Amino acid sequence: MLNNYRRRFVILNMLLVGLVLLGTFIMIGTVERTNSYNELKNTMTLVLKPWNSSKEKQPPRPNNHGEKNDDTKSPPEKSANEPKVQEKRYKDDNITTIMYNSRNDDISVLSETLSFDGDVSRIVPEIASQKDSFGTLYEYHIIYYSEKTQNEYKIAVADISYIGYRMVRITVILLFAYILSMALVFFISLKLSKLAAKPMENAIEMERKFVADISHDLKTPITVILANNSIIKSNPNTTVSENQQWLDSTDNAADEMMNLINKMLTLSSLESVEKTVEKQAVSLSSIAEKCILQMESVAYERGITVEDEISENITILSNDEYTKRICNSLIENALKYEPDGGNIKIQVCTSRKKALFSVQNLGSIINEDDLPHIFDRFYRGDKTRNLSKGHGLGLPIVHKMCELINAHIMVKSTKKDGTIFTVEFEIF
Repeated sequence: MLNNYRRRFVILNMLLVGLVLLGTFIMIGTVERTNSYNELKNTMTLVLKPWNSSKEKQPPRPNNHGEKNDDTKSPPEKSANEPKVQEKRYKDDNITTIMYNSRNDDISVLSETLSFDGDVSRIVPEIASQKDSFGTLYEYHIIYYSEKTQNEYKIAVADISYIGYRMVRITVILLFAYILSMALVFFISLKLSKLAAKPMENAIEMERKFVADISHDLKTPITVILANNSIIKSNPNTTVSENQQWLDSTDNAADEMMNLINKMLTLSSLESVEKTVEKQAVSLSSIAEKCILQMESVAYERGITVEDEISENITILSNDEYTKRICNSLIENALKYEPDGGNIKIQVCTSRKKALFSVQNLGSIINEDDLPHIFDRFYRGDKTRNLSKGHGLGLPIVHKMCELINAHIMVKSTKKDGTIFTVEFEIF
């Protein structure tokens, strides 16, 4: 299932990124094509600029009839005192300059060589008849630019390959960039698919572990119940008082199952997406004292000493019910894992604009490898599993309650200080 998910992720990612890149490269190609035509037009304008009129033509060149033009007059002589100005001409061998007089159909090619193939006598009148001064004649494979002054035309002509070669080069570059980008996106998508599938892998692993843990915790009481019923059925003539041992054992197993189910329902309710908790002013000092009084009998029976250091009048912004359950669960948890005759310390104080509730049991140490998972559902270290009949749901419930009231729970465990659970509450 995960492989199919990763495959679909990569395909979808490649498709979306590929479309975006394709659109981007098409836009770049379009812009480059427009720029190329604009640059060519500017170049043609510079080539034609020095040729202001037919009077400034160079010595006559053969026209389309093979004859020399004799209407070219020499420019008037300048006086000796008049400074000579040499006009700088822009030259491009890929552009042919042509002068055309539409009145007498006179064509003069001013460039030394033609930059295009075709009959000049047919192409030039066709250019002159165009409405646009700049454009492309695909039938002649040329790009032209013309300037008209009365009946005279200054025309610049270039072969269509002038732009075509550049566009082919740009297309090849963009195609190579597209292929390289898609290859890079493919490898990145593979990496991202692993990261994207990681939460799903964790969820599947948690589900598998949940089924295994719940099966383990339900198997024992169900086995006890079935065994007790089998014993009772095998002795049908016995009285209820004679079967009281098996009946009590069945009740205990059923209570254990009910306790597990209730905790699962509680945790499920707390993890509801739409779960909201109303908060108000709550006396943390008062709640801590009441919880300690409730657990005194349990501590007394096991010979555990409970030391408390509770500052007075500490009020927090919290939920009364959740605060009671958090404090009570942490004290109960400490008593559960503290050896008989041990010592528990409970403290309520303020620090850095936070109210702190901490429970410390000196005789119980949590392994360093277990600490990161202590709030995971059904998680129990080997030592914890041997010492307690708990289901590994108490601390996850406390952790979720803390999240809902914006409190923060922490745990540390060392050989010197034992195990300390600390909850930070917002001060009201």
